[in-house]
Amino acid sequence: MALTTIQFTQEQAREIAEVSPGDVRAWRKAVPYLADKPGKAARFTFADLVGLAITSELTHRFGARISDIGISVDKLFRELADARPAHLEGFIALIGSASADLLTIDDFSTRQISEPTLVVPCNPIVSRIGARMMPSTPSSAQSALPFPPQILKAGR
Repeated sequence: MALTTIQFTQEQAREIAEVSPGDVRAWRKAVPYLADKPGKAARFTFADLVGLAITSELTHRFGARISDIGISVDKLFRELADARPAHLEGFIALIGSASADLLTIDDFSTRQISEPTLVVPCNPIVSRIGARMMPSTPSSAQSALPFPPQILKAGR
């Protein structure tokens, strides 16, 4: 019996990963993995959401141009597609000029890095996406009483 994965629409993916339609449009031109998911019928997995969020970090926070790292981001999406979503929290994404790797934290500490590399931990991204997908329920409006309830009768 095959396990069915949740598929997100393009609009859901953008909203959960917090990326703009213009960003995705620009990224499609440089990242073949995203170019293969055109139009309104495109469906994204949880790993794709993580990839979108990492790409947003790379382009917005680090200021990397997608035209310069498009090949690496494509490799990152393919690495994420092969990873199990439940294990993504323990990974670190290493993005070089023409390479991308997903490593566990233990493997990262022993890894020899020989070129300039952007390092993005997946933990905060997976947590942020999880919080956007399943927001916490609001707490009860009434707090617990510090004493046991008693019946009060009038006139006594």
